[in-house]
Order: sequence, then C-alpha cells, then structure tokens
Amino acid sequence: MSTYSLSNSLEWLNGNMHRNYPLVDSMVVKSTTGAYLPSSFLLDLQLIVPFVEGIDSARFFISSVVRNASSIQVTIGYMISDPENSNARQGFDCAVSAAIPLNLQYTGADLDGSHLVKISAITAEVAPISPSYTYGIPAGYEALRNIRGTLYIGSCADMSNIGAMKFYYENAAIMQTCVYVEDKEAALQSLRLTDTHGTNQVFTDDVTLHLDSALKAEILDKNNVNIVIDPDFVIEKVNSALQQIVGNAIKSINGVKPDDTGDFQIVGQDCTLLDKQQSGISISNPCAKPCCDQDGADSEEIIRALTDLTNAKEVLNNYYTDLATKVNSMQARLSALIASRR
Repeated sequence: MSTYSLSNSLEWLNGNMHRNYPLVDSMVVKSTTGAYLPSSFLLDLQLIVPFVEGIDSARFFISSVVRNASSIQVTIGYMISDPENSNARQGFDCAVSAAIPLNLQYTGADLDGSHLVKISAITAEVAPISPSYTYGIPAGYEALRNIRGTLYIGSCADMSNIGAMKFYYENAAIMQTCVYVEDKEAALQSLRLTDTHGTNQVFTDDVTLHLDSALKAEILDKNNVNIVIDPDFVIEKVNSALQQIVGNAIKSINGVKPDDTGDFQIVGQDCTLLDKQQSGISISNPCAKPCCDQDGADSEEIIRALTDLTNAKEVLNNYYTDLATKVNSMQARLSALIASRR
C-alpha cells in the first residue's frame, strides 16, 4: 500500500506551501462557484477497497466536498470509463465521510483524534450502470459496500465562506498514492454482533475488542489469538457471591485445607458410622448400644422371672432368720449347762 506522510503535510501547512494532496499538485482544484480548495483543509486520505475483479485503484477520486450550516462532508467516487479513451463521465460515488465539524481548527500542535474522520461505503444501490455519473454502488460492485478509510483534516477555518465544492473527474486529479485494494483471499470482511437483548451491529475497519475481567486473550502468533475464561477471576466472583448468601465459607478444619473443589472428606472409623441426611451428615456409634433391648425378649417372661427371684429371696431371708434364732438359742443353753457344772 502506498502511503503519504502526515508529517510532510503538516510541514507544508506550517510553511504555507501550496498543496492539493491527495489530489496531485499539478491539478488546480477549483469548484463550480470559483472557489478553490484550501490547502489547510484536507491533509491526507487513506482508502481501503475490498477486492473487485477489474478494479483500478487509480480511478478513485474526490467527487465532491459539500458544506452545510455546521459541517462538511467529503464524497469519494470511482470512474468506470477509461479517461485515456473516452471523455464520457461514467462512474459512481461509492463512499462518504462522516460529518466534519465546521469549527474544527488546527492549533499548530500534533493532530489528535478529532482530526481523523471516518470514511464509510454508500449503501444505496444503482441497478443499471448508466452512462451518467450516479450516486450509489451499482450491480457488479457490491463488494465496495465494505469500502472504508480515513480523512486527515487540518482546519476548517478557510472553508467558512465556501458553500459547496464539486470536483469533476480529470485524469490529473486521480488519487494515486492513498488507495489500498485488499487481497481477494481475505475472508473476514466485517464483524456482526447479535444478542438476546436486540443488539444487531455490524463493525468494519479497525475493530477493538474490550475484554471483560472474566476473559483474557492469549496471543499465539500474529494471526491467532485465543479468548479464554480466567478461572481465578470466576472462582473469586463465585466465592464472593456465596459469601453474601451463606456467609463466610469454611476455609480449614484443624488446619486442614479443602480439596480443589472446596470439599472436605469426613471418614468414619471403627464403630463410627456416617449417614447422609437431606441437609447434613448423621454421626453414630453403634458399639455404645446395649446388646439387646425391650424388643429382644417377651416382657411377661421378664416380669415372671423377676417375681420368682423376689420370692426366692424372701424364702432365703426367712431361712437365714430362723437359723440365726436357733443358733442363738443353742448358744444360750450351752452356756447355762457349763455354768451349772462348775
């Protein structure tokens, strides 16, 4: 792509030198009303043209500069007829600039973003290609609907007294240094974004993707970039949301950290049993229970056994009481007998 140095344009502007770029300097740029295009207005132009079979980058030119009450608009045209063999003006306007504020001034400093004006394709379609010059892109040139570019504007101060300018095609006025025709193999022409909220927007020219904090771009090489989810950011956001709902999460138990999924493993040993509940875990120790319970024997048999044991106890108590009485009586008689023989 041929380019033109913006710094050179600024030097010409600062030195008040005559300049008609991007029209060749040999061309006297004069409107139908007798006004001339100020050298301070248009400093540079870059035009990017999608591939069209038979397109000639040398046939693009400025077809008009029109001023309204508060802004100026530049129109780009393409000439179909060969200027060397025909005087007929057969062609069409294919692109227009955005509105250029009439109060745009050049202060002598480096040009900032406000001096860069976008050029976009004309969407109107002209069905038949007529011998006359038309506004809109005709059949057979549909690829030019993706034409784009940029104007570099110095100052509109010298345009304040100019109502309109028309530049008719002349071979000497062709913009030969600022047009780039894209390779026909280029696959991506535009980017359309749609979503469930009704967004339906087509982007062309230079597109900047601003990645959200949850996404990051991994540059593989100059032609390949992967957009991936940042797991650390997602985990942090999930933990923050959970904290607002359920409070602070358990970070450790007796200094033991959870696994990668945030889970703790609780395992029962020996006689400890763990049972899952709807919202928790039940911990039990079956070894601490008695060997049997009320359901293990007939209650009537137990009562009968206890009654028999009580009766046996009473019989034994009576027996030992009677035996003690008799022993005491025998000891008394024996003592009396011994005493009588002395």
